[in-house]
Amino acid sequence: MCEEFNDEFCVDLVLAVKGNSVVVEGLREGTNAYINSLKGFGSDVEPLINENEFRGLVSGLDGRSLVQLIATSNSLAQFALMLHALINGNKELAKAHALKGAVSFAEKLLTRLYLEAYKECKECCDLESESFRHALARLFFYHK
Repeated sequence: MCEEFNDEFCVDLVLAVKGNSVVVEGLREGTNAYINSLKGFGSDVEPLINENEFRGLVSGLDGRSLVQLIATSNSLAQFALMLHALINGNKELAKAHALKGAVSFAEKLLTRLYLEAYKECKECCDLESESFRHALARLFFYHK
């Protein structure tokens, strides 16, 4: 279907999901470039970008997970895919969604909520952790 629309990016996403390592690496670089372009966005998030925190998370993602990370364009979708990753036991993808959420949206409250979820997930990323559940609940109520 992507080929019918002559959409090269769509074709790349499909190839990444299928495991094409060349395409996956190109998407990783593009995702890292996007995050690096957001430097100066917020003082709380800046150190994470400078420490290549996001690059480390992205480098460990497979093609399917990377496409899920790229696919989000709004906060609710970001949150939903973060929860999906947690349910499926993919803590690295959940962390990447939280960090991407912290740097991708202009609203300061949303940035703070995603950053809080990221910090809690970085510590344990365990749904048994009360502080992590509270961070997720705050994101949920923000979107409600």
